[in-house]
Amino acid sequence: MSKKREPNIEAKLARILEYQRALSAFSRIASEALPPDRLMQHACAQVSRVTDIEHTKVLRYRPDKGDALVVAGVGWKPGVVGTATLPIDTASPPGRSIQTAAPVVIEDLPNDPEYRFSQLLRDHRIISLVNVPVMVDGQNWGVLEVDAEQPHAFDLEDVEFLTTYANIIGTGLARFEAEQTGVRQAQEHTAADTVWKTLVRELQHRTKNNLQTIIAFLAFQRRAEVNEESKQRFATAMNQVQAIALAHDQLSLLDGRSDVEFGAYLRSLCANIAPNKSYVTVEVEASAATIPLDRAVPAGLIVNELVTNAFKYAFDEDRGGLIRVTFSTNLQTGEACITVEDNGKGMGTPHRAGLGLKLIESLAQQLAGRIEREHPQRGVRTSIWFPLPV
Repeated sequence: MSKKREPNIEAKLARILEYQRALSAFSRIASEALPPDRLMQHACAQVSRVTDIEHTKVLRYRPDKGDALVVAGVGWKPGVVGTATLPIDTASPPGRSIQTAAPVVIEDLPNDPEYRFSQLLRDHRIISLVNVPVMVDGQNWGVLEVDAEQPHAFDLEDVEFLTTYANIIGTGLARFEAEQTGVRQAQEHTAADTVWKTLVRELQHRTKNNLQTIIAFLAFQRRAEVNEESKQRFATAMNQVQAIALAHDQLSLLDGRSDVEFGAYLRSLCANIAPNKSYVTVEVEASAATIPLDRAVPAGLIVNELVTNAFKYAFDEDRGGLIRVTFSTNLQTGEACITVEDNGKGMGTPHRAGLGLKLIESLAQQLAGRIEREHPQRGVRTSIWFPLPV
């Protein structure tokens, strides 16, 4: 895969044969019980060698933090691997690949309005790139990314090679994890409980796959729109579906219930609402608590709506501010409270007919909760109280 495409069929055939040799060699390496860090670093080095592109990396999706961490890579400045993170919203190239479970190919990132040009890639003068998902046990584990400093037209053979390479990485990671956790799984639960968990996990995987399909469909429709207002409506819908998907990523199965660690969910959710608006800081303070999935989703959608509105209306670029999201529980009253407040310019009296307010009211009704809205000296404060599950 050189920067200049080969002029004849013989050169293309030679490239494909080189890809096959590389895949064969890597599959043998991955069949060994290599630690994940060694496996992924070896993968990055070999992909860089075979494609003749200097920058490659593997990013791991972290649902609890709502980002993707660079866990391996070659060609990057010191301090990137193991430290640098990228957001996972749909404007982020690796985020789009994670959300849709599909390859993302970009030939001219600096001038592509569909995607954000991150500071990490700016610092390395990246022009063209391709992301392919790394799947482990049917779930998005992360992405394998190749980044070129020169304009590069990645073709079908390139994408298929990288996809197969990513699949082998996923297989190696799954094998290592299975060997490490096999004994623990055998001791943790009875056979009946294990069967139940397997069935629920399968349902969770299918649900997540459906949500990924919806996000990909909405993204396709958004690209086809020419009206800016319609584009924004599709973007809003994509964010709402992503909020639901993030809740499924936080799902845990305890004592026969499908629960979500709500503090981790809020942090992940808020980290992916308008991550490019660096002039606004979002702080999340959350008590440790798990709540059922059917409560976590409407509560998360309320937070998504309130924080999004604060980003849209409370601040100007020349005068940023703070959005604070808090979650607390009161065991004496049996209630939980979510508060979203900002120190922006305020929104005045809300219109009763506003779609956003109607959505929040409808979701609060699902929670059997109540809404309290205040207008302090600066900004807006909205609290939603709802009963804790028994």
